[in-house]
Amino acid sequence: MISLINVSKKFIIPENKRGTLLKSIISNIVGQSAHKTIWALDKVTLDIKRGETVGLIGQNGSGKSTLLRIVQKIYEPTSGSLKVQGDVASVLHLDTVFFPDLSLRDNIFLFGTIMGMDRKGISKNLSRIMDFAELNEFFYAAVRTLSSGMKQRLAFSVILHACKDILLFDEIFAERDQRFKQKCFGIIEGLKKEGKTILFTSHDLNIIKRFCDRVFLLQNGRIVASGDADEIIQRYADLLLRTDSDKSEV
Repeated sequence: MISLINVSKKFIIPENKRGTLLKSIISNIVGQSAHKTIWALDKVTLDIKRGETVGLIGQNGSGKSTLLRIVQKIYEPTSGSLKVQGDVASVLHLDTVFFPDLSLRDNIFLFGTIMGMDRKGISKNLSRIMDFAELNEFFYAAVRTLSSGMKQRLAFSVILHACKDILLFDEIFAERDQRFKQKCFGIIEGLKKEGKTILFTSHDLNIIKRFCDRVFLLQNGRIVASGDADEIIQRYADLLLRTDSDKSEV
């Protein structure tokens, strides 16, 4: 379903150098760049089969979110090749996908359309979407009246009812209340049974253990280990211990 071969992603980041605008202009004219290059991914190769649930773990800045955004085709790889078979739904930054002055109902139709649902399918699932999000009393309210958590619940509900082949989750359970989190877990288990392909990142290693068939460990934009959840989580724990030890010796 998902194949990356030697995928690299480069970002050009402005350096935080003090100086006047004139100095910056002169530096650019003479070729003294005030930017630095960061390789968020470095020759990443992986294959994910249909129906697999795969986890990406690693420290902040290891390249997990960049990899998801390449699979989603938000980012183009700097080099390498990507193949994705099937429709993708991404569960990223859930509270930023709505128009604040429109009602929940109108936003569901707009966001559902963006996710590839037709109007008939959205209408059929409208009550289920609202029930799952637990926001029936706000049906005609403007989205701007909702809290961030409520907006996340609404977006999550729309995406789960879009019935895509591939689902991408990026740290979506970090700030959710425990009861709703368990509700989401039940849905994900159902999607696994339906044979959906799921790829997600999480710093909660218990979630990784619970759902993932395979896990990839990333460090500095590279895959340094892959295998079953218990094995790779232990490798990650060892890596963190070495990192902490190195810092304490400095």
